[in-house]
This record gives sequence, structure tokens and C-alpha cells, in this order.
Amino acid sequence: MDTLKVNSYGIVGSIYANYIIQSIALIVIMQFSVDLTKQLNTDLIGLGYVASGIGIGKIFLMFVGGILSDKFGRKLFIFLGMACYAVFFIGMIFCTNIHLAFCLAIAVGAGNSFLDTGSMPALTECFPSSAGSASVLIKAFISIGTLVLPFIVTFFDSNQIWYGWAFLGFTAYLVINGILLLPKKFPHKDTSIKGGQGSENYFKSHPKFAFEGILLIIMGFTTTATFVIILQWLPTIATEGVNMSDLDAKQLISYYSTASIISVFVTAFVVKHFLKPIFCIIILPALSAIVLIIFYFNISPVMCVIAAIGMGFTAAGGVLQLTLVVMQQMFPSRKGLAVGCMYTFSGLSFVVIPLIVPKLAMIDVSYAILIDFFIASLSLILGSIVFYRFKKVIDITKI
Repeated sequence: MDTLKVNSYGIVGSIYANYIIQSIALIVIMQFSVDLTKQLNTDLIGLGYVASGIGIGKIFLMFVGGILSDKFGRKLFIFLGMACYAVFFIGMIFCTNIHLAFCLAIAVGAGNSFLDTGSMPALTECFPSSAGSASVLIKAFISIGTLVLPFIVTFFDSNQIWYGWAFLGFTAYLVINGILLLPKKFPHKDTSIKGGQGSENYFKSHPKFAFEGILLIIMGFTTTATFVIILQWLPTIATEGVNMSDLDAKQLISYYSTASIISVFVTAFVVKHFLKPIFCIIILPALSAIVLIIFYFNISPVMCVIAAIGMGFTAAGGVLQLTLVVMQQMFPSRKGLAVGCMYTFSGLSFVVIPLIVPKLAMIDVSYAILIDFFIASLSLILGSIVFYRFKKVIDITKI
């Protein structure tokens, strides 16, 4: 194995390791809620205020991070992201003021933005011939973090261990990963995504950022909103729509999560050997729309389970990452900007959906399914238009 490839595997290994800690940082405040409410002298509402800082840091810095990542390179922003997480973990141990804790939560959002705008382009630049697979696999490592943290919290609680040791452990994890990453030489930031033939000159004409670029950015919102609605509202649909017990309704999310993890590996294999990402950003939303419309006309306990598995597989298995890969293929010199724009719109879905869906669901919970169907259909329409433009400007046989 050549030195360049070994170096790339080292970089990508560190990036994946960072995504484990990223997913932990996003939910760690509420997971250690008992300890932190006492330390900050607040309640769950106050802790919710603290956690909201994450979203603010994420949305407001993602776009800026993308632009600067294209200008200054990926390595700097990966290290900035890691530093932000370290500041949060260390700072929270000593923090007793709720407003200072809110600022530390903003650091988590900033870390999220910097890590994404550095890591996502770096993945495609390290493995330009396997960009789709490399990007989709991030979802698996995010799932590892959210899977492991509850066990860590339970262990600390059961053994009455101070939560700060966990935060120090997470910081040590970041330091070790940073030391391993530091000597690695990153590929050039303008590296183009290639296909199996390894061709970089795959353009037939110039793509238009003001057209297909904007459509792909909007897909950042629609592809995320599609799974956010099911993730947040499926248990309520099950309890209100078919009188499923609260315990069984919550179990649906386990089916959803399991299907999404399986989908990550299936999708990574498929885009590596059979289908290019441009096809997947049409097929996956189409399958989501089919599942949702069948669910809408047949809300039953069995269909709730099928919908949980179906949506986990089609909507949460990496379609956002594949959409990003397509955008980076079309705009190889603006990969950081692509991440910044698309992930900003992805983050907006977490703000907009909770404002719209509850009002409709109060009228009839089935409306949550219906609006999800329309959003998935919009992803399909946008993806189809992008596909048409993609064929016009890119020689698909060369990617």
C-alpha cells in the first residue's frame, strides 16, 4: 500500500473518530441533566436554554466555516472544531453560571460547524474515487456516539462517579486524536471527486451555482426534514392514530435507528459498486415518498413498524451526505462552501419543522405524515431537475 493511501486512511480514521465525539457533544448536556442542573442551579427548562446554544453556534457559523475552509484548507478547521469541543468539555466542569454555560454550548455548535466544513470536503479529497461511500459512513460513526453515551451515563450514575471524569475522558480522546492527526499531510483542497476511471476532467460545460447549486442547497433542508418529522412525530402518530401504548410507540424509534444504521452500510456498498450518488438522491426520496403515502392511507400498528423501518432505511441512511457529494462533484473548487450552505439549510429544518408540524398535528396527526410526503416529493422533484442538469454539464461515464 502506497504512502499516500496510508496517509489518507489515517486522516479519514481521525475524522470518523471525531464524529463519535461530535454526536456525544450534541446530546451530552441533556444526558447528564441531573448533575448539570444541580451545578448550574437551574431546572430542565434552564438546561434546555443552555442546549439551544448548540443550534445557534451551528447555524450561524456553518456558512462562514465553509467559505474559510475553501480559503485556508481543511486541517485547520478540523483542529478548530476539536478545540471548540475541548473548550466545552473542560469549561462545563467548572461552570456554575447558566449564561456562561449557554456560551459554552455555542462553542459546541461552532465545533460542529468547523468540523463539518473541514471534514466533509477532506473525506472526498482523501478518497476522490469513493467519495459517496466515505461520506455516507459518517452516519455510522455518529450513531456509535449516540449509542455509547447512554451506557456511559448509566455506568457513572450507577457507580456514583463524578460526571466530570467523563468530560475529561472525552477531552483526552480529542487530544490523542489530535496528536495522531497532526503530522498527517492533507490532499490539496481543490482535489476533484473522480469515478472508477479516475478522471478529473469530467465536465462537458460549466454548472451554474445560481441554479443547480441553489436546488441542491434546498435539498439540504428537504432531505433532513423528511427524517426529522418521522423521528420526532412517529411515536405521537402511533399513540394518537392507532392507540399504541407509549412504550411500544417509543420502541418504533429503535426500529428506525436500526434500519438507518443498516442503510448506511448498504448505501455505502451500493454507491461504491453499483449506483452513482446522483441516482441515489432521486431513488431514496422516491422510496420515502412511497412509504409515506402508503402510511397515510393505512395508519395501523403494523404499518407504524413498517414506516419506522422504511423511513429509517430510505430517509436517514445518508441521502443528505450523498446530496452533498453530488454538489461537491459539480463544484469541486467550492466544496467547503457546499458543506456550509447545505448544512446550514439542514440545520434550519430542526428549527422550522417544530414550528409548523405541531400546529397541523393538533388538527390531525395524519397531517404530519402528509406534510412529510410532500417534502419527500419535493426532494424527488429537485433531485430530478439536478439530474437533468448533471447530465448536461458532466460526462457521467467519467465519474
